[in-house]
Amino acid sequence: MIAEQSTPRRFLPEVQSLRAVAVLLVLAYHLEPRLVPGGFIGVDVFFAISGFLITGHLLREVRRTGRIDLPGFWAARVRRILPAAFAVILAVLAATLVLLPATQWKSVGAAALASAFSVENWLLAASSVDYLAAEEAPTALQHFWSLGVEEQFYLFWPLLVLLAVWLANKWVAGRAHGTAGRREAAAGLPRTGLLLVFGAVVAASLAYSMVLVAAGNQAAYFDTGARVWELAAGGLLALFLAPPEPGTQPLRARWFEGRRARTALAWAGFGTIAVAAFGYGPGTAFPGLSAAMPVAGALAVILAGETRGALAPQKLLEARPVQWVGDISYSLYLWHWPVLTFFLFLAGREPGPAQSLGLLVLSLLLAAASHRWIETPVRTLAPLAASKWRALGDGAVAVAVVAALALAPGTLAQRETIAAERAAATLLAAPPPGFGAASIASGAPAYLQGVNQIVPVPAEAERDLPDLGDCVQKPQSPSTRECTKGAKDGSLTIALVGDSHATHWYRALEASAKRHGWTLLTYLKNSCPFSCTKRVAEANGSISCSGANQDTLERILARGDVDAVVTSHWAGSTFESGAAEGFADYWGQLEDAGIKVYPIIDTPRPGTRTYARDCVAEHPTDLVSCGAPETKAFEANDTTRAAAAREPRVDVLDFSDQFCADGFCPAVIGNVLVYRDKHHVSDTYIRTLAPVFDARLGALLRVDGLG
Repeated sequence: MIAEQSTPRRFLPEVQSLRAVAVLLVLAYHLEPRLVPGGFIGVDVFFAISGFLITGHLLREVRRTGRIDLPGFWAARVRRILPAAFAVILAVLAATLVLLPATQWKSVGAAALASAFSVENWLLAASSVDYLAAEEAPTALQHFWSLGVEEQFYLFWPLLVLLAVWLANKWVAGRAHGTAGRREAAAGLPRTGLLLVFGAVVAASLAYSMVLVAAGNQAAYFDTGARVWELAAGGLLALFLAPPEPGTQPLRARWFEGRRARTALAWAGFGTIAVAAFGYGPGTAFPGLSAAMPVAGALAVILAGETRGALAPQKLLEARPVQWVGDISYSLYLWHWPVLTFFLFLAGREPGPAQSLGLLVLSLLLAAASHRWIETPVRTLAPLAASKWRALGDGAVAVAVVAALALAPGTLAQRETIAAERAAATLLAAPPPGFGAASIASGAPAYLQGVNQIVPVPAEAERDLPDLGDCVQKPQSPSTRECTKGAKDGSLTIALVGDSHATHWYRALEASAKRHGWTLLTYLKNSCPFSCTKRVAEANGSISCSGANQDTLERILARGDVDAVVTSHWAGSTFESGAAEGFADYWGQLEDAGIKVYPIIDTPRPGTRTYARDCVAEHPTDLVSCGAPETKAFEANDTTRAAAAREPRVDVLDFSDQFCADGFCPAVIGNVLVYRDKHHVSDTYIRTLAPVFDARLGALLRVDGLG
């Protein structure tokens, strides 16, 4: 039996080992996700640890003094967190200006600004529910979202503890004439009140997280409200382990007295973390209740405490390499993601095993240097340690300086963009012969007549899309909105139906509708191909398509005035089963009702894993690397032709020859940037393709007796 001393240990090697496990899981997940598909749960382990340690510190201060020195608490967090974090932010800003194209400067600057103010998680939460922003490349500071959650927790948690102590003491004072009341008042730690407050936070936050996850709200991953229960759960454990009264043993000494019990609990905790790390993956609904497993595992290891015996993990946990990784875990977490993201951009591909090992070593070296020469010296710097007000003041100044520097990339990029947009406007006002798709016939040259200006300007290409507002519904919306464009009582009524790749064609179809006096209907919903077969992404609740698609079909059939449907979809979409059958089923029902269906073969993709606009901005005079051979530019699993073979009454439109020439699909054709991101075609290019679209669609309509 282990007798636990009434004086708690000042250093907990098991906690330090948990930090090592947590950061290594995150690194493994980012470097080799196939090996550890659920390694992202390392962040949840960190949350549980932070909640436990911070709450323990606060409870000890309350017991000792009856209060919490809020300025002192926050000053300690400033010394602990800001130095290394700000060093990484400044390094990323400098590397961005040197290594990345101007198209990325603005987003990196925004991430740096958000990280400086500890709100990167909210920036990402807002982006995650915006379909277009959700496809943006992750910045080198995206991992600061977890620091934002923790720092927001550090801001309000001590206030909650103070509130709970004040309320509990008021209540205890009211019943202090009783023996129980005198005992609790003497203890200086109102356990019941704290338990109620902590428990309420855990219950409310977990319920909120589960609701968001069940609704498929991707913002749940970054939402502080959906994550704070993980830190509060650590706080509950700290409260549980706090001695009931001064000079007494903690409850752990009463509940887990034997070596075997503690050893079993520790191994069970690590095992639970391992099950989540190797059992979870991209399809796991997270955080929600799924996050309970890694949190419970971490808390079990902490609860087990010091373990001894032949089978105990203590010797392994106390091993110098494990403790060293735990020591540098904070800096290691900070540095590993920028190292990886800059590699991905410069190499243009995912790292192989050898590269992953090299990136790991580089991250360890940077973390060790950061820990030794930034983290530790600043945290222990005498002037800051001696004065909480000086630490807070210097911290505020540091935040202001980093925030000001974070504005630099966006400001510099904006200057370049303004000059480029002026040149682009001049080009658009008088486009040369062969502008855009019109140059396909002459071999699709990138530039015409010695003019090297690209339209749209790469830095603003992400905005080059039809401005249809709510007429394009979000993936999570329960229905698809019907919008009416063009002539009020047109000679034909044509509906454009499908996902964002159907939206590609809006400007071309709109031009035809204006030219011929057609009525144009739109039923557009991002991430939702017009099919009765479910997408794989719908299984985890991140999109909602089946009901909306069925409703769209019924509304088109019920109108009675729709003559034709033009539809397309992203060929990279994956379906549960029977993809071709799902499209053919809907097309067949429309054809049965006398509505002609014209599916469009999906457009090719650029030849780079990064955004085409970034590649073009980086290599304006060497654009071959931004395009792709025609044999590799199209998605291998495009089901349009297979679906058309099942429903031969439809007439397929194929514009592949308007994107590729001589076996190659360029990223810039006739001074026009073809792609605004990884696979969406720019609105400008579609406008230049409109005459060809009109001619081919018109020919089919005439054959079908509609032209």
